[in-house]
Amino acid sequence: MSPSHLEPRVPRLSRRVLALAGTLLVLALVVVVAVAALAVRNGSTPKADGTVPTGTAPPSPAARPSVAAPPKHLKKVSQPRIDGTVMAGQVVHAEVPHRWRPKRVALRYQWLADGKPVHGADHAKLTIPDKLAGERLSVQVTGTLAGYVTTTKHSRTTEVERDDPLTGGRWGVYKGPWNGIYPAYEHASGENKALLGRIALQPRAIWFAANIGTGQIGDDVRQLIADQQQGDPDTLVQMAIFRQWPREEAGRGTPLSGREQSDYRAWIDQVADAIGDARVAMILEPDLGLDAVPNDPHDKRTADPAVRLGLVRYAAHRFGELPRTSVYLDASDSDWLSVDKEVPLLTAAGIDDVRGFALGATHYSSVGDNIAYGTDLVNALAAAGHPDKHFVIDTADNGKPFTWEQYYAKHPHGDFDNAEPCTSAGESECDTLGIPPTTDVTDKRLGLSATQAAQALKHVDGYLWFGRPWLVRQASPFSLSRSLQVARTTPFQ
Repeated sequence: MSPSHLEPRVPRLSRRVLALAGTLLVLALVVVVAVAALAVRNGSTPKADGTVPTGTAPPSPAARPSVAAPPKHLKKVSQPRIDGTVMAGQVVHAEVPHRWRPKRVALRYQWLADGKPVHGADHAKLTIPDKLAGERLSVQVTGTLAGYVTTTKHSRTTEVERDDPLTGGRWGVYKGPWNGIYPAYEHASGENKALLGRIALQPRAIWFAANIGTGQIGDDVRQLIADQQQGDPDTLVQMAIFRQWPREEAGRGTPLSGREQSDYRAWIDQVADAIGDARVAMILEPDLGLDAVPNDPHDKRTADPAVRLGLVRYAAHRFGELPRTSVYLDASDSDWLSVDKEVPLLTAAGIDDVRGFALGATHYSSVGDNIAYGTDLVNALAAAGHPDKHFVIDTADNGKPFTWEQYYAKHPHGDFDNAEPCTSAGESECDTLGIPPTTDVTDKRLGLSATQAAQALKHVDGYLWFGRPWLVRQASPFSLSRSLQVARTTPFQ
């Protein structure tokens, strides 16, 4: 018998079952190995039986990065513009000519001075601060909206003008016979003509006083305006109204009669009607300080200061209503009345109705001293309920400035109102022409300190000539010799 005959016989079905079982066992081993490898990769250690510990989450499939849509651009983006007068103290608006799209875009504003943001100026409306005078103003508008590119547009830049009604336009020059200087210039020749031209060709205030009657004053004022403006309504005409002393200053110890008071008001009405809408700078009542009580103990008292101040108040109100007249009440000088005396004086004289006050009408103090004094007076007036006042300074005769104390120390028996002209360009503390009329209040020739320059920019409207050193006692008559001397020795040529 062969060996094959000795092997047991296995049914065919059993062999198939065994083959299938083997295959399943191999697959199971493959799964266990795969799971173990995955667990190791995820930081889990499989158990001995190949299972993964409970609580181990299978890895999530890698997230595909989302692709964001590119931002859109705003539509109808227009350049802003500044609407309004670009002047210190004025209100301006940022105008956007065409509404940006979409409608829901948010617009933000920022005002800039010389390219730098103005603190707190982030609205469409701006009241221009005084400190920005002379700087270049612009506004930027920024539009923002989710899903859109943030966009900023700038306006054009514009220089901020000072809050000053005297700027712009031509200043008229008086070429008539009054006070003698222009006729003397016309008839002069050679060096004398050149010297007299330093006075005669400058804008200067013409004084109107009680010597011109009520029936004549209106025509004279109209003629002055017509002669100086020559058809140009923007030409500035300068005048001083000196009317509260009908018997001149020497008569101030006698009270005004009822008729004199009525004449004052009628005279003022005639002047106001003649001015109308002309452009005028007015010094109202030089030597108003003589109404101060008490005044200089060596001087005569004014008999009726309350009455006279009431009349001045009438004039201040009447002239203050005129549309293009800038009125400055006389407020003495830095070497005369104290600020404490000036505040009640100006209050009684109607400071609320006018632009401000004038300094130096018949004195010779320096520009720097009067800037400091005027600034103190502005602040004191504001504290007393009269804010935002400005002032002008007479520079006709303070080229070599001095105070009344310095004058009498040099000339113990002299006449302060008729101070001696300088005899040479090198002399000091003497009467000579100061800086010519101007609104350039920080002119470097004045030698102002940084503080004085800043104060001048904020408070001073200009340097005017309402003093008259070419006249005897600054009143009359015309003096050719004085005129030539003050013109020859001025440091401002």
